[in-house]
Amino acid sequence: MHTVTFLTIGESPRPDLSVAIEAELPPTARIRHAGVLDGLGRAEAEARFGAVAGRATLLSRLADGGSVTLDAEAVGAGLVALVERVEDEGADVVVLLCTGEFPGLRTRRARLVEPDALLTGYVGTALRGSRIGIVVPLPEQVAEARTKWRALTPAPSFTTASPYADDTTALCAAARARLEEGADALVLDCMGYGTRHREALRAAGITVPVLTPGAVVGAMLGPLLG
Repeated sequence: MHTVTFLTIGESPRPDLSVAIEAELPPTARIRHAGVLDGLGRAEAEARFGAVAGRATLLSRLADGGSVTLDAEAVGAGLVALVERVEDEGADVVVLLCTGEFPGLRTRRARLVEPDALLTGYVGTALRGSRIGIVVPLPEQVAEARTKWRALTPAPSFTTASPYADDTTALCAAARARLEEGADALVLDCMGYGTRHREALRAAGITVPVLTPGAVVGAMLGPLLG
């Protein structure tokens, strides 16, 4: 029996992020959750991990449903400590519920699953040669996303829409704009995007391939644990 621990950069648990992955895991898997912001109120979370002007940012959601913009470097340090703790608690597999890049993140013995690496590798192979439209949550994340996806040919186009908006109107509009510019596939580059976002795009008449990180991670992790 494997113990699979899902780590969020916000407050745990985040079933909206993990459900697509959990659906692909064997029924014997023991599931646990942990978050960088667990036990912190909004004020303390923003004081310790809040976004810093001019530095890389991340977007997450709090337990009260509100969203919070975080400093990627501070979150990375928090994740290092969190990984150490969950390994001490018996995690065999650690799944990061974020598509951000955290170069310093390591495990001692557990298998570390980083959606960023899986998603970029899968897209680069499965959609090789496609004109891809990439959606990220925040405008300030576009520059980082251009660097992250620089290996794609032809070069992808980028747009923004928050996965935590009450409705999907902005997402559908952003997706249509990318299609009008020639995109023939879409990548929703944040763990916050899930089944409801993909279904909303389908309901809006968008028929091109739409990849979400959770679906990719689940499809690739499940067979390793089965």
